[in-house]
Order: sequence, then C-alpha cells, then structure tokens
Amino acid sequence: MKRYPVTCVVMALFLNTVSGSSKPNFSGTWVMDKDRSFSNPAGLEQTMTIKHSGDAVELEAKLTTPQGERVVSENWMIDGQERQFTPGGAAPGSSGKRKAYWLPGNRGVVVSEETVTDSPKGPVTHQATRKYMLSPDGNTLTVDYYIDGPRGSGEAKRIFNRKP
Repeated sequence: MKRYPVTCVVMALFLNTVSGSSKPNFSGTWVMDKDRSFSNPAGLEQTMTIKHSGDAVELEAKLTTPQGERVVSENWMIDGQERQFTPGGAAPGSSGKRKAYWLPGNRGVVVSEETVTDSPKGPVTHQATRKYMLSPDGNTLTVDYYIDGPRGSGEAKRIFNRKP
C-alpha cells in the first residue's frame, strides 16, 4: 500500500511535465538583440517592459529608429476572447479587435489583431499576428511578427535578451 501514493506522485509529476501545463511568464525588461533579429527596419532598436500576471499582460515598447523614438503601450488577456481596442498612434476613427491565446502545451502566446482606419478611399484593414516564445532558461524572448495590409505582407523576427 505504501507504493501506491509514491506511484501516484511520480505519475502526476510525469504527466505535468509531458503536458507542459506550466505557463511561461513573460514579465521583465527585454532588449532586442539586433544581431540575431531579422527582417526589421534599418536602425531599429527596441526595449520592452512586460508585466504578466495570470492571463493579464501589460506591454510597453520603446522603439527607436533614425526617424525618432516612440512608445507603444498595450494590454491583453490570454484567454482567446476577442476584445475591442484603440490602436496607438492611429488616425482618429481607427478601431481594432485583438485576441490572445496560449499555444498548445502552453509553449507560448499568439496575439492576433485587426485594425481598420478610415481613408479618403474607404476603410483600410491591417492584420498582425505576433507569437511570443520564451526560452527554457527564461532569458531569451522570441517574437515572430506576421503582417498583412494593403501594401502587402511581411514577416520579422525579434530576439530579446532579458535585462538583468
């Protein structure tokens, strides 16, 4: 009878490891590694500060380009529910909808959004998807970007190192 509880504990630990049920936490300050990132605008530098608690994420990104500096702030819930948001830096009358969800096995998070901006020729729609993956040691964050809009489609990868 003494083996039964030990066997149950070992099986529970095994199943927890195999199922990947522990979710990564993206909290921290992250600095883009320009040498390992690709398909980004020339001269781009980026630092992100992320606060992640449960399924709530607050992100502030400071982007520096030869044209200047801008700060993007956003928040999302990782629950698969689509929510309305106001796109930062967009023209008045712009609207957006966004949803975020865990990848299978809680390996990372996907954030997808669609924004609509009024133009003289009618509404203009942009779609963007970002995939956030944390390295096993928690010190590298990879963000894959997929963007579709009237001017075409594009992909980029940004590799971030955790700032101590």
